[in-house]
Amino acid sequence: MKPPQSRVAAPPRAQRRRHGSAPGTRSNRTRSGRDGRRSSPPVDVEVVTTDHRDLAEGLGSPIAPLANWNPTRRPPRHPVRAVPYALLNPTRLDDLKNPARWELVAIESAEGLGHVRNGITYAQDYTTCGSMFEKPRRIQFMEGPNEPAIADHLELCPRYIDFQFQPLALLFRRADGVLIRKYPDVAYEIADHRVVFGEIKSNDAWFAAEGVRRPLERVSLALEASGLGPIHRIKGEPFRRDETVEAHSIAMEARLTAFDPEADGTAARQVIMAGGGRTRYADVVGALGGPASVGADKLYAMLLRRIVDFDLRCIPTADTIVTAPRPVAPYALRELLGRFERKAA
Repeated sequence: MKPPQSRVAAPPRAQRRRHGSAPGTRSNRTRSGRDGRRSSPPVDVEVVTTDHRDLAEGLGSPIAPLANWNPTRRPPRHPVRAVPYALLNPTRLDDLKNPARWELVAIESAEGLGHVRNGITYAQDYTTCGSMFEKPRRIQFMEGPNEPAIADHLELCPRYIDFQFQPLALLFRRADGVLIRKYPDVAYEIADHRVVFGEIKSNDAWFAAEGVRRPLERVSLALEASGLGPIHRIKGEPFRRDETVEAHSIAMEARLTAFDPEADGTAARQVIMAGGGRTRYADVVGALGGPASVGADKLYAMLLRRIVDFDLRCIPTADTIVTAPRPVAPYALRELLGRFERKAA
């Protein structure tokens, strides 16, 4: 008479791989059906094997996402969105809605010379946001991923001394008699007091789309006829590169750092002038004294106030060149918008 077989308990789930057979092999106590699923062991001893190739092919695999993982660089943020079909083939702009037949009725700026609309909505497939900026001293409302990136650049670059998103409303009458409004994305004042109006899209593909190009050309002609100059096409894609976004994020957080304009500002300008008007970033930080991290934050605050200037397309290094722009105060943008200010009823 054969002695009775002892029953062996199954190992814990976390230890089953260790007690099972090697990956890719079949246990002599398990079998697979034609559909690849494992059937119950025919004997009392329960041994479970785990084949990681099955996990990688399954839904919700913990292994499959690691194939694209790069430990030294995160995936690109905000990939560029494809141009919608409705903008590539805009049949809605034919006949009576043709932008070439739009008649300009009026141009209006907002009371207080801020934004004419805020654009905040949950009805679109892109993000909308608002934020306070120091140069315009107003809340700016932006749409999509490109406009916030451009706003950060306008805030931090000393070449620009004032800006306003949604600065004007252009009222047109279509051929069918319907009144419509168009809004330039942004207006900004350059250090030489020129005022430029701009339209922001991701890249050239967006500007080439018929549904964007034809209305934009009509708006540009209307601005030129009113003495405001042509509208500039601003591509947001270069400002959304990872290194630029990282540099802008650090600078935006530190731009309000407190510093002494007399002591710190004079020390920064003296070391720049001693180098012939341009010097190394590390030398300016060292001239401010104290911890290097505090000196770097002060430089970002001086960048906002046009005491210093340096490139922010990437995070500054010790050898980044720092210059000292001339002092200037903004006035031209608000003066221009005042010509079209909408008066309260």
